[in-house]
Amino acid sequence: MMLSPYPLLITCLVALTAAAQDVRERSDFSLMQRQIDALELLADRARYSATDTDRARYRFDYPRLTADLERVRHGINNYLSPSRAQPADLVELAGDYRAEAHEPSLSNEHD
Repeated sequence: MMLSPYPLLITCLVALTAAAQDVRERSDFSLMQRQIDALELLADRARYSATDTDRARYRFDYPRLTADLERVRHGINNYLSPSRAQPADLVELAGDYRAEAHEPSLSNEHD
């Protein structure tokens, strides 16, 4: 009885395709991490170059943005190298980076 080589060939092709997608996905995540680094550098530069005027009612909440970027980076790192199966983190990003100018913002305070 002779077995057909096609099931083995199909299995190998599926495995190779999955491996290629994994390499591409890891490459994309690596690119995202570099872009997050670039965003943090730009945010730091903007924070230090921002003029503090008393007439402005609102200011950009840089600490909240930094916390959200760190949260995204942490999620990518956990996905790429999980220590064990863990439940998903369901806390949402702040997303609102406008704060009253006269009040200092706390980075762990979300609306």
